Amino acid sequence: MRVLTFGWEFPPAQSGGLGFACQGLTQELLQSGVEVIFVLPKTQDSPYGNARFVFADQERLLRVRHADLGPIPYQQANSTIDVIVGYDESGKPIIKSRTIIEEAHRFAHQASIIAREEEFDVIHAHDWTSYLAGVAAKLATGKPLVLHVHATSFDQAASNNVDPAIFKIEREAFAMADKVVTVSGYTKNIIVKKHEVPAAKVEVVHNGCHPEDLPRQAPALAELKKQGKKVVLYVGRITIQKGVDHFVRAARRVVDNDPNVMFVICGSGDMTHQIIELVGSLGLSKNFIFTGALWFDDRDRLMQSVDLVVMPSVSEPFGLVPFEALQNGTPSIISKQSGAAEVLSHALKVDFWDTEEMANQILSSLRYPVMRQQLVKEGKWQMFNMTWRHAAEKVKRVYQSLLQYVTT
Repeated sequence: MRVLTFGWEFPPAQSGGLGFACQGLTQELLQSGVEVIFVLPKTQDSPYGNARFVFADQERLLRVRHADLGPIPYQQANSTIDVIVGYDESGKPIIKSRTIIEEAHRFAHQASIIAREEEFDVIHAHDWTSYLAGVAAKLATGKPLVLHVHATSFDQAASNNVDPAIFKIEREAFAMADKVVTVSGYTKNIIVKKHEVPAAKVEVVHNGCHPEDLPRQAPALAELKKQGKKVVLYVGRITIQKGVDHFVRAARRVVDNDPNVMFVICGSGDMTHQIIELVGSLGLSKNFIFTGALWFDDRDRLMQSVDLVVMPSVSEPFGLVPFEALQNGTPSIISKQSGAAEVLSHALKVDFWDTEEMANQILSSLRYPVMRQQLVKEGKWQMFNMTWRHAAEKVKRVYQSLLQYVTT
């Protein structure tokens, strides 16, 4: 079986969990005997993985430069990005600003051409930025289409005030898809209720994780630890969807009870300045550290050095952070409004809006190290039944349901 897959990002280039999810799933599909042709909108150096990669800008014979940040999926449809569209006679890049939605349409145009050139059995498109590409490939070839929902416009807005352009793409693409895969029951409920997708058309495939422990890094925050501080970490984009403002308000209650607690925010996003101002207005400047976005070893080092990780999301389709924390030996408090809450029983759970209860759970976790150790121990055992291999097996069955004649 050969699958033509469209995605917006793939490690080491990424801006969030989407790329890591695509990587984990793709690698296990390859291990199970599925051939994967992975199409990305822009050329990047050395994607991690053994899939055959195709870049939708190759016809321009361009290479992405470090200065070119590329399209970021977690933005509004009219957000602009700088794209290298050519080079002048001296070799200087010609840069043009495009909106995310313009890039999504360009990707779809190229997807139609690529689909006619490739041999494959089924199409798989990840996230809204690739849905148009998947639909274009289906229209060009007639092959069955699977759309993989990692987040919806309702998650990104954290309300019903969705971006109408993104919602239109979602709704029309879901109607064209032969199957829709969601990363949680939470997300399935959204697209059934909000996008009116028939429930029978939707398969829930929870994201997977890597159950093995990660290598220990040199300790971070050593000076704070010497002072006997307890440290609580938030990791993720600083946006309305992620509930960072609720995290800060809970921190105010924590500090009122224990001024020895420090909070670290690791990430970046459109609400960064607003959150910094909120920290200041609540008199918490001495209790907060902003690290900016960290990846790979730097982020692991931070996770290994703190006492607790909090994922306070307003609307989280799944949420890989608590699993990454477990890999690093650190327990989590997670929002009930998340897909992870459906499958991770060994984590404390709280409604994102209940800052008083969030504060109570933070204080309890910090006061009782035995409880933290037990959450990590039991959580790691649970992760062995939640691997990317399990997720890939379910996705492969979705493919086979669309291709009754395929036996491998």
